[in-house]
Amino acid sequence: MTPAAPPPFDATVVIGTYGGDGWIHLAKERAVPSALALNLPVVHVHLPDGTLAEARNQALDQVTTKWAIHLDADDELEGGFAVYAAQAAAAHPDATVLVPQVRYIHPDGAPGVAHWPKVYNHTDHDCVGDCLPYGNWIVVGAPVRTSLMAKVRWQEFERYEDWSAWLGCYQAGAVFARAENAIYRAHVRAESRNQRGRPGIEVHRAIARHHGVPVP
Repeated sequence: MTPAAPPPFDATVVIGTYGGDGWIHLAKERAVPSALALNLPVVHVHLPDGTLAEARNQALDQVTTKWAIHLDADDELEGGFAVYAAQAAAAHPDATVLVPQVRYIHPDGAPGVAHWPKVYNHTDHDCVGDCLPYGNWIVVGAPVRTSLMAKVRWQEFERYEDWSAWLGCYQAGAVFARAENAIYRAHVRAESRNQRGRPGIEVHRAIARHHGVPVP
């Protein structure tokens, strides 16, 4: 799906879904319209019998723009996202990952505060790439150089696959820069894959081992 006029940012929104048709409907209701409203092209791959990582990788393989923005089907990009991302890319020409802010929308409809997480290792600081071996502080929809993500690829985990992706980018030498005022709108759902299944620490350890990071 391509917008009528050139987009303000050389990026494609990548949406990978799998399983039942419910994800297709969510993508059409939220993710796709929010991307097209920003005049960004969209690649959406749905695999009824595949996995999330497979769907994202297949969609990524179709991207020809400099940047890719992975958007969950039930999430959205807020107004101005593409413009602010373009400004960040111009201000940080060496950056390969542009880190937006995130606004969490909870089930009662109340929005959380748009922020970048802090609190790693019991300190209060703005996280940087070196924090990634300890945990994730980057939302899934951070614009990433397509060439970098094509090398790292999405790996299949029960959840937290975005942490694996950003940790892989970090290990591949990614340069991170903040995209001020670009906001990824994440809808928090109790039944989402990140909220259920095995205890999170088990998946965290599995991802750490996959990337050769010491497991606490």
